[in-house]
Amino acid sequence: MTRTTLPRPARVIDTVADVLATPFLSAVEVDELCAPLKQRHAQIRHLCLLLGVRELPRRPDGLPLVGRRMVEERLNGGSEYTAPSGFNWSK
Repeated sequence: MTRTTLPRPARVIDTVADVLATPFLSAVEVDELCAPLKQRHAQIRHLCLLLGVRELPRRPDGLPLVGRRMVEERLNGGSEYTAPSGFNWSK
């Protein structure tokens, strides 16, 4: 009985440093955030609601481009967006 080994995929992220070096979430991370959803358009809608944005850019294959910093700030209890000028027009 001979044992065959499968070839290693061309692009594998091996360490945590490799993951944190990329400014955008990987496909696996997007899939984890949108756990039951599989279709890319449904994932985009879910992430827009989760992050409080109107739309997200996407790659040609449909994967939403979500900034790592944006997700970390929003999911770690980031405050609501304030205008850069500091004006608050609501009473």
